Amino acid sequence: MGALEDGRFDPEIPAIAIGGEGGELAMGTIEDHVRVLLKGLGEDPEREGLRKTPMRVAKAFRDGTRGYRQKVKDIVQDALFPEAGLDNGTGQAGGAGGLVVVRDINLFSCCESCLLPFSIQCHVGYVPSGKRVVGLSKLSRVTDIYAKRLQEPKRLADEVCWALQNSINPAGVSVALQCWHIRFPEVLKCNPNPSHPSRSTMQGWVRTTVCSSTGIFNEKNSSLWDEFHGLLKLRGINLSDAGCSSIHSWCPSMSLDLTECHGNISISNFPIGKVSSQSAMVAAVASILQSLGEDLSRKELFGTPYRYVHWLMNFRRSNLD
Repeated sequence: MGALEDGRFDPEIPAIAIGGEGGELAMGTIEDHVRVLLKGLGEDPEREGLRKTPMRVAKAFRDGTRGYRQKVKDIVQDALFPEAGLDNGTGQAGGAGGLVVVRDINLFSCCESCLLPFSIQCHVGYVPSGKRVVGLSKLSRVTDIYAKRLQEPKRLADEVCWALQNSINPAGVSVALQCWHIRFPEVLKCNPNPSHPSRSTMQGWVRTTVCSSTGIFNEKNSSLWDEFHGLLKLRGINLSDAGCSSIHSWCPSMSLDLTECHGNISISNFPIGKVSSQSAMVAAVASILQSLGEDLSRKELFGTPYRYVHWLMNFRRSNLD
């Protein structure tokens, strides 16, 4: 797990104010930018059905990224307990150092490449050390902190694994994620070639399975990963296709050729006289990301505002059933 060892992941990103004047200012700013998006779509933000939409969208964005404003230590620090029964040689986790597994943690996150949601089913296993175990509910709460940030599956698995390893100091941690991304049907319009990979993946939800592990799960002669996999398999969860290395461009929007599709959007999807609204919409999405505390210079966000606008413009013309 070189990615976990090189210090690339910081489990305690500085908190962003969510209440008081700062939080209200951010909400108001996001609402203003949502109105720009609605106007760019040809809607009237003042019509009765849309008057509260900017507020609702702003709340959704804030709630969907609340993980940036939470800290793992606030959840875990008071939830570590002695492993019951160790004095008699039998621990609550099946013996000293036994495997603890929590499966089927249902979450959702927002894709950093296009801002669309993806669904997550998370499974966590760890081996206690130092005669301490953590409350099981805290595992799902720690996972949720990282899910409520702009993410991609492999980094999410790595960050959860890293955070648990450093906060509860177990002998090892294993995390497996099954993820489903909402499809991006407009990709087909930009790639008319029937042999293009995107045409076979856009027919339903895009699915991937990833894993991450630390400590004794990575030891050459350890059978713990097989044991973890076996326990999940009893519940019909198959991790045989899990990727433990980085996934390149899992988001279907990454199949877009931004240069080619730019012409498609400007000519086909924007009414004459409103081509300039595309730039205003892209700028609005970029400002929303900044209001959420994101760093637009982060390479993973390159093209994200454009892809989100692209999806909005095509959503009205796409049959997602």
